[in-house]
Amino acid sequence: MAVDVTEALTEEISNRLVADEYAWLTTIAKSGLPVPRLIWFHFDGSAIHLYTMPNAAKVGHIRRYPQVSLNLDSDGNGGGIVVVAGTARVDAEGVDARSDRPYWAKYSAAAEQFGLTEAMEQYRTRIRIDIEKVWGTPQG
Repeated sequence: MAVDVTEALTEEISNRLVADEYAWLTTIAKSGLPVPRLIWFHFDGSAIHLYTMPNAAKVGHIRRYPQVSLNLDSDGNGGGIVVVAGTARVDAEGVDARSDRPYWAKYSAAAEQFGLTEAMEQYRTRIRIDIEKVWGTPQG
């Protein structure tokens, strides 16, 4: 269940969650160790969505330990750090990321640039992260 984090989701943080193309998703492995992975994601104003291959390790990690964090890069000088903590879950299986209009609008050009447009059909599992805590440092 998501909690009200309206005050923590400042305009600056919301804008970063919308605009940034990459984030580090940290899940907890079966061993108990945190495992960060670089991801593409979409923020809809209240939750974060990402797509992955059905057999990706992060899917198993989330099923076992749904608490995750998502980190955006800093401005290179220690400012502009954004960290989101929340509960993740498999939101849909057998879906096509290219059919998710907001997600695909954000990533279709990058997928084409990197030759991944067709490969994206393998990313058939959608993960949803309900945000429970947000913190960050102001940009310089």
